[in-house]
Amino acid sequence: MVSNAFTRELSRSEAAELARDGKYESAVRILEGLDDDSAATLDLLARVHAQRGDLTAADAVWQRLLEVTPGHASALSGRLLIAEIRSGNRRARPLPLVAVGGAAAAVLLLAGTVAVIASPSSSPGPVAVDEAVQVTTSASAVPSDDARVDAEAAARLDALAAGLAGPGVKLEKRKQDVQVVFDEGLFLPDGTELTASGRDALVRWGEVLRGKEVRVTVLGHGVTVDGEPSTGGSTVALGRAASAAEVLAQVSGRPMTSFAIMSADQSAAPHQGSGDDVRARNRTISLLVEPSGS
Repeated sequence: MVSNAFTRELSRSEAAELARDGKYESAVRILEGLDDDSAATLDLLARVHAQRGDLTAADAVWQRLLEVTPGHASALSGRLLIAEIRSGNRRARPLPLVAVGGAAAAVLLLAGTVAVIASPSSSPGPVAVDEAVQVTTSASAVPSDDARVDAEAAARLDALAAGLAGPGVKLEKRKQDVQVVFDEGLFLPDGTELTASGRDALVRWGEVLRGKEVRVTVLGHGVTVDGEPSTGGSTVALGRAASAAEVLAQVSGRPMTSFAIMSADQSAAPHQGSGDDVRARNRTISLLVEPSGS
């Protein structure tokens, strides 16, 4: 079963993609609809407001984040940057849309870069599973254009899901994409180095991407470590996503730039439960694969 935290993480990914496409109002609606005061959600909401040029709203959300999580580095940096822009000491420029937590997020924010975190080629969708639209016709009823388009999109997604199936993974067909979760952990503890079996699993599954016209988002996961932030993503998770994407690019013949790379929130583990075995399984990545023509 996919956790609620993982569902929220995927919704945040969708909002980030919408914002990268310039659909700021839709991104804001998704994030505000989560009714979630977590650092990851509030930080991304503030970044979307900043991206659309609404610095007042961005500053207000970052202030709200600091009330929930005092000393949050990204919020402090964001408010400082806005203050400098307002004072004329810094030129306004796009802010990164995906936080990776702690000092790393602050550095990326001040650098004004997003390329390291995510490529705009991804398009994560809402988490709700959507069954294929059934179109019925009769002499007096002709399907609308929207119904036909929905049916064609559902058929493409069905075909994609069938083509992504393989040993060692579980698939969930969602509204716009297919979520891929590996059954076992892929990485050694506390780092970005793949285990031998983890590399084998990526190589084995990555072959199915060869020749497919898809967009792929790689979400890195990690376990919460005592004394470290429990939300906001992590550099380890981001590094795991990058390591996995490198292997998948080699195996599939796709360019590395075709993979969007993101850090999942620490609370958004794909496998629920406790104990060393579950922690080991969550040293992993998950993927969102979407037909590129959708």
